[in-house]
Amino acid sequence: MENVRRAVAVELEDPPPELSAVAEAYRRIVEEAAVYVAERGRLEREKYGELYRRFRELYPWLHSQLVQQAMNQGVEVGKSFLEARRDGRVRKPRPEVRRVAIRFRQRQLELQEGQVVSTTKERRPDPQAPPRGSARRYPLC
Repeated sequence: MENVRRAVAVELEDPPPELSAVAEAYRRIVEEAAVYVAERGRLEREKYGELYRRFRELYPWLHSQLVQQAMNQGVEVGKSFLEARRDGRVRKPRPEVRRVAIRFRQRQLELQEGQVVSTTKERRPDPQAPPRGSARRYPLC
């Protein structure tokens, strides 16, 4: 049996302020990671961890999965920019991030009542943790 994955793109004309806050923070992370890669050519593992910790401090309300996803997307934008500059298709000094695509996986993250809700199961059992598979809430602002 073959697995089928579906993606649905949703564009809101008037998004709720909570979602706009997530999108703006996400875009800033993508932009900063892309600029870093464009200036240095790559993102080292140690610097990745350092940037990750700084972004978590700047945006404590942003789910860690979204921070990692934004950083990875920024690395891809930076690499693409370097390739385009090398081929002569771009003459700008640094990449420009106009739009970002945020992916919420239904089984992992959901937006409910102004909060990003993680529905993933815990990997390590914690005696004080809620039962496995229960939802954890992360306020957006």
